[in-house]
Amino acid sequence: MQKEIIGYGSFIEGTYGRKLPQVSTPNFGETILFYAGRYALKYLIKRIQAATPIGTIWMPQYYCPFVKEWMNHEFESIKYYYVDPFDPESKIDWTQFKSTKDLVMVNNYWGLKNTDIPEGDRPIIIEDHSHGWLSEGSLNSKADFCFASLRKTLPIPMGGIAWKPKASKSDISLNNSDIFDSYSGENPMNEAWDTIIGSMELKATCTKNGQKERYLEQYMNGELMVRSIYEVYKVSAAHAAFINQYIHTDFNSFKKKNVDYTYPKLKKSDTFKIVRHETKAPFGLLLAFKSLDTLNELKKHLVTNQIYPALLWPTNDLTTEYTYLLNIHMDYRFDTTDLNYIITTINNWITSNK
Repeated sequence: MQKEIIGYGSFIEGTYGRKLPQVSTPNFGETILFYAGRYALKYLIKRIQAATPIGTIWMPQYYCPFVKEWMNHEFESIKYYYVDPFDPESKIDWTQFKSTKDLVMVNNYWGLKNTDIPEGDRPIIIEDHSHGWLSEGSLNSKADFCFASLRKTLPIPMGGIAWKPKASKSDISLNNSDIFDSYSGENPMNEAWDTIIGSMELKATCTKNGQKERYLEQYMNGELMVRSIYEVYKVSAAHAAFINQYIHTDFNSFKKKNVDYTYPKLKKSDTFKIVRHETKAPFGLLLAFKSLDTLNELKKHLVTNQIYPALLWPTNDLTTEYTYLLNIHMDYRFDTTDLNYIITTINNWITSNK
């Protein structure tokens, strides 16, 4: 069985020829594709700067450290604000932002948050839906602009998107081709694209451990390329066509079905809490921990059993009781047999750590 080699989780390798359900085509208004979410974010900030002066750029304290580093390379006057990433009902304190010239980036954490956009004078607001693509929050956003990293959800090597929601009150249009960086000859993103898609193809056909080492190394090489490229290039027609074939696929329905199957079968534990919402599809099975050491113990147990979770952003400085998050993939790749294996593996760890 292939999953005995490639395991459960890690990056998405493909659909294995399955025909997946589609969401009714959402009306986002203006949209632009990018090679990654960070390029969409940079484009939006540059687009706003071209129309109006920007004061401080505010980012949530709990955020991807690689993107925070990348953003600090590109922009000055970045500050951070706090909001609880593990409570879907927590709200942003908008009174801390004093200037309408400030730009506040908000995060639809795990696809479970709906941002309350204040009325009247307020800062410019950009909303990140990278962990909640096609979630309720992304479909009904009232932010000035939105963006998402698509490759966290779709079976694509690279991809991001920016859009101006229909409910946006900004008078700034989304499109400005002058913001894109130019190049001569071959698209500079081709090498990263080809490297990552090659690793996806290797994973999809992997039957030996030696092949597994190859696709993991190749995938990381592609990731490092993306992290080192700061220019914003237009997505080629061929790459856009590849992204668009999956862009409206209803991946959230699989996640919701799988977590609803999983939740009641997990034993209770005092070492973590499940971040969830009764009606919304989460990014995955989200386990929030108080202790990084305890999280790493469970992570080691899972990896030993060929389950590959994502440790999300332990370098962030949080003041909440729960400060570390482990995400276990719950997407369309897994059936009830797979879910039962994941559940049993977690429950065995819970039992042994009482």
